[in-house]
Amino acid sequence: RQYACLATWFMLLLVQYCVVRLVCQLGVPRDCHPDSSLLEVMHDFQVMFIMGFLLAVLTGVHLPSRFEYLFRFSRPRPRGLAFLAVMTLSGPGWGALDLVPALTTISLTTAFFRESWVNVMIGVGIASCAFAFLLWHFVCAYRHNPLSGFLAYSVSRLSIWIFYASYLYVASQTAGVYIHLHHYIIGFLVALLAEFNHPISLVLLAAGTGVFVQGISAYDADPVIEKTRSFFLF
Repeated sequence: RQYACLATWFMLLLVQYCVVRLVCQLGVPRDCHPDSSLLEVMHDFQVMFIMGFLLAVLTGVHLPSRFEYLFRFSRPRPRGLAFLAVMTLSGPGWGALDLVPALTTISLTTAFFRESWVNVMIGVGIASCAFAFLLWHFVCAYRHNPLSGFLAYSVSRLSIWIFYASYLYVASQTAGVYIHLHHYIIGFLVALLAEFNHPISLVLLAAGTGVFVQGISAYDADPVIEKTRSFFLF
């Protein structure tokens, strides 16, 4: 049954990928530039399915009991409808933010934060919202698990967050490197927290996954750093 759950999860990711591609044809977002060659699309799939597999395992989607909670369609609590609606709409919804002029200049890049203190405050606001969701999930993990379970939850998530933080720090200290923390990675990192059978966790998993897939489908699975000049080892 776990393989069936994973197969269904991968199909959902693929459907979401196609939905975002269709919305791109309507001009949402305006700067949508999806890959068109088969090789580039296969690269998108490679990144999406590998990260999607890790996301499924860490949030328990592959477990039948968790899967049944997320995708329950019978009354009185058809949570599956809510999950699919949030996941399907979050990708196009994120892309639609590009239609708001005041939001088009926001990007999590070093150049953006160096422009003005207002941009720094925007970054702080985004980080604060992320921290609130993070704190709620860690408190939930502490209350509903023994110490060993809480430590397993914390270490598994924080290790991935710390890895990306270290990656960004090392890149920021390296000359000739351009940093862009793409929102597909942010969606992935946020969705990793959503392990619990609770409406907040359900919505976070659906929305985070939708944004994760939208970033890959609409803008490609680009790396976090790009070299702006050649590196020589001699």
